[in-house]
Amino acid sequence: MRNKILHVIGRMDRGGVETWLMHVLRHMDHREFEFQFLVQTEEDSAYDAEIRSLGGQIHYGGNPRNAFQYAAQFKGVVRLNGPFLAVHSHVYFYSGWIMKQAWKLAIPVRVAHSHTARKRGTGLQRQLYETLMRHWLSHYATHRVAVSPQAGQALFGGPFTVVPYGIDFAPFHKPSSQADINELKCRYGIPAGRKVIGHVGRFVPEKNHEFIVETFRELLNKGIDAHLLLVGSGPLLGVVQQEIDALGLSNRCAFAGLQPLVVPFLRAMDIVLLPSHWEGLGIVGLESQAAGVPLLASMGVPTDLDVIPEFVEHIPLSQGPASWASAIERRLKQQNLKRGDELKRLESSKFGLQSAMQLLFKIYTERPQHFAAL
Repeated sequence: MRNKILHVIGRMDRGGVETWLMHVLRHMDHREFEFQFLVQTEEDSAYDAEIRSLGGQIHYGGNPRNAFQYAAQFKGVVRLNGPFLAVHSHVYFYSGWIMKQAWKLAIPVRVAHSHTARKRGTGLQRQLYETLMRHWLSHYATHRVAVSPQAGQALFGGPFTVVPYGIDFAPFHKPSSQADINELKCRYGIPAGRKVIGHVGRFVPEKNHEFIVETFRELLNKGIDAHLLLVGSGPLLGVVQQEIDALGLSNRCAFAGLQPLVVPFLRAMDIVLLPSHWEGLGIVGLESQAAGVPLLASMGVPTDLDVIPEFVEHIPLSQGPASWASAIERRLKQQNLKRGDELKRLESSKFGLQSAMQLLFKIYTERPQHFAAL
């Protein structure tokens, strides 16, 4: 019988955590392990069909706003679809509640995973909630893991283990010709010779699209012939589109929406911007290095992802859009930094898929005795 792992997550749309889980699902040993997903939505998501095609299951409707209803549903999923070797929770502080329910159901391996370095809440009610969740995380999780030291400190405060994302860099091995890049540019109304400043990510507050737009305007004011290419979707998409229109930059900005494969878009970019207020890691930072594209990132982006340091520069947001625009201008004048070994360096790093998967599945098969009596 295969070992069943239940992942608890918001939904399986195209995002950093979800994309990483799909890399693992596609390449794991399906004879030994089975992934199931408890999601907090009743709607289909981008990866659902592929999950099913790979032998996974999806359980819909977890409502975190009603903790006791959620606990009842969780119990029903476990009893109907288990037994589970492990529960792996990706829902930040709410993982404390998940870990407690998994402990009650005697699931031996209980993994709480932090993927973000979001700051703690400031209101009294929120602080009480986070304090309680941290207490349950410390008592009921057998493994407290994080994608980076910053993400671990933000959620757990105390002891945790950094478990790197394992990325499948295979799509980057297929070359793109200049004709391919020019065709993509043409499709989005970008002249072939124009420099492309890009970003890949959800339109949410932490990604700081407003700063991207302001930086791009400063760059144009310097007389740089550039175009802004934004890949992704999210709740703030309309707001950013309105801002672009209000600044009269519509003819200099392309919105590409959600894309199943970001490699062609990254290769069409000359610079990738990642001015996030916070990131657990920032997979696009690894992907930009794999594509051989320089990355300008905020100090909120962990330096753990700087596998190829010459490709990555971290700049404080406090320096403002004008300083970021100057850094872009300087980077655009640099000679090509590619040495041809970028993929080899990434694949042999801690973010290589096989080494990271070995660590992840070692966690699933460990059964810490220290927590057995809690």
